Amino acid sequence: MTAGSTDNNHSFSVYLYRATQIREAVMASAPTSAPVSRRPIRPVMKTLTSADREVERGFREFREAAVRLVEQISDAVGTVQDPIAAAQADLRIVRSIFGKWSADVLLVLHSVPAVGFEQLRRSLPKISPRVLSLKLKELEHAGMVERTIIDSRPPRVSYSLTERGWTVTWLAQPILLYLRLSERPPPPESVIVAAPAAAPVER
Repeated sequence: MTAGSTDNNHSFSVYLYRATQIREAVMASAPTSAPVSRRPIRPVMKTLTSADREVERGFREFREAAVRLVEQISDAVGTVQDPIAAAQADLRIVRSIFGKWSADVLLVLHSVPAVGFEQLRRSLPKISPRVLSLKLKELEHAGMVERTIIDSRPPRVSYSLTERGWTVTWLAQPILLYLRLSERPPPPESVIVAAPAAAPVER
């Protein structure tokens, strides 16, 4: 063993000794509390019915068909060489089209083909007129929503989905349906049971 390695081993031993002393000092100064035990809760297992299995089979076939369609279109138009750039582009699209309030507007317009500004705002009670106007302009710029001026007195404005908007919202329907049908209840929290406090020690 070289002199350098001996010095390193000695320094490491001193470090461990001092770290142990600091830990013991911290533990000694920490306030004592009753130990806490957690009672595990067994997860509730759902029994699959024949209808559940049929739904799972249908969505599995839809998923496989969607994968084949993506591969077919990718081969026709050419695939993106850089997967990181493709993922970043996908994130930009998701954030702009399905960001806060954008998805809400699209879902309302999917349910009501044509709607005025005030009616749309009443359908989204927590949105301000300024934010709604901004989101409608963003979606209009993205080619998802079209704005039509109705010749009346006074002139009125109507908003509706474009062909691109209808395609996107209809493509989203199977995803939303699958998420609704496969939604699971929130995981139960462990029940915390405090152990009885120890009797004080007489000194």
